[in-house]
Amino acid sequence: MNKLSLLPLVISLSATPMAAFAKITSATLYPSHAELTWKESKQLGAGTGVIELTGLPLSLQDQSLQVMLEGVPGATLQQIQVSRAEREEFVAEETRRIRKALSEVNLRIQEQEDLISAWKQQVTLMNHAAESPNEVTASQLGELAAALKETTQSALAEIRQIRESMKEDLALKDRLTRELSQTTQNAKATKNVKVYYRAPNSGSGQIKLRFQTSEARWRSEYNARLDTEAGSGGELTLEHMAVVQQTTGTDWDDVQVQLATANARKGTSMPPVNPWVVTPGQPERFQSKAHAPMAEMRSGSLMADSAVVERASTFTQSYRLPEPVQIPSDASGQRFRVADHILPVEVAVWSAPVMDPTGYIHAKGVFNGDVPIPAGQTTLYRDGQSVGQWHLGELSPGEDIALGFGADQAVSVKVVNELEKTGEEGIWRSENVQRRQNRFDITNHHDKPVKIKLFDRVPVSEQDVLTVKPLEVSEPVQRNYEDKKGVLVWDREVAAGQTTSVKSGFEVRVPEGTTLPRL
Repeated sequence: MNKLSLLPLVISLSATPMAAFAKITSATLYPSHAELTWKESKQLGAGTGVIELTGLPLSLQDQSLQVMLEGVPGATLQQIQVSRAEREEFVAEETRRIRKALSEVNLRIQEQEDLISAWKQQVTLMNHAAESPNEVTASQLGELAAALKETTQSALAEIRQIRESMKEDLALKDRLTRELSQTTQNAKATKNVKVYYRAPNSGSGQIKLRFQTSEARWRSEYNARLDTEAGSGGELTLEHMAVVQQTTGTDWDDVQVQLATANARKGTSMPPVNPWVVTPGQPERFQSKAHAPMAEMRSGSLMADSAVVERASTFTQSYRLPEPVQIPSDASGQRFRVADHILPVEVAVWSAPVMDPTGYIHAKGVFNGDVPIPAGQTTLYRDGQSVGQWHLGELSPGEDIALGFGADQAVSVKVVNELEKTGEEGIWRSENVQRRQNRFDITNHHDKPVKIKLFDRVPVSEQDVLTVKPLEVSEPVQRNYEDKKGVLVWDREVAAGQTTSVKSGFEVRVPEGTTLPRL
């Protein structure tokens, strides 16, 4: 669309347009889009005239455009025109920038691949040395074998570490490749805006444009830092960061940024609720997800001051960054501090030894912020060390927060099977029976007591022909933990250097001629 008439009055003007390159001064960012304000000061002449603003983003949504003329009393807008302008020069400059960044990341990747090749060569040389040791004594042969093992393990560890560090560069390479393709295919134009005005007197005026674009947005990220030495349990510092991205084609310089949590991607109304018609022989199918009790671990510049809560309501929040910021037009995320939340937590080691004997450190507390915070990717730190990442869901004041902080290598959990028996029983009516009794030995190798939360589960029958009953189960125990049938949880405190044991067992019976379930 080459022309957008925002006002019904269209007049013929012979005045020569006054060209002006608009500059963004403020931005309100949402998770899905942004509303930008561009301003330009210009001398207005008496009578009719035209001001042209060039270089606006191609993603400018015409229907959202608002134009204001300020500074000259009585001046009015007569017509607004929005047009598309090709920008081959900008494409060439962007292409050079992206190709330079691609060259740099390719060089880093090649250097890392060369390191991997060097380590592989060292392993190969050691293997050749071991295959032809010449005449060596038994002790020398043992030393050679030990050296080979140590060197090989060290080399393989270095290779794994290099490959892990390469992941970020490989992801950056993919992103730059896509950005280069998008620049050459889609970013070949900008939009220009012509503002036709009438002013009773000459004077210095200011043109203000406000519009929406999908090429700028923000998201929340968090750093969760657990200090296990603080207080009686521990202390969790939740650092809320805003990651701002914009690819409008123009770098933002000294822009006042406001962050809003309203998300247009979720739509404006609930989906329709239609009748649910079922017929015999077609039962409803539920797709469930099994969640292990332990948290799964997956492996810019910061502002010194936190953002200010500009506006908080029952539905959304708005934060204002304390100072104007600079944000380049590229896909890299610029990080800014929103707020720090410090809360006391209870620290315990969680383990479900039948599934995984590892003990995982968990921190649980109550979120004490003044306003809700959005969901976001969270980097986890335990006593200053990075232990992984997790996706934090939305949190409201007073809501529980629970995060896992990796394995505790100083707590060991051993499964001892004390009884495993399967067979037929009964005098008048034979039944197939299976009994299992386990003992869990938890040993604390720390120099201080450790709280333990131990998980197990017993089978749950939903058929009359199959009966389940518990055998020896240590007390006290929580049964059907969090309304999950058959899930057992023990809370224990294990003294330094000590071992605590709990028992869990069950019996399953089915009639003769019926097969026992695989347990």
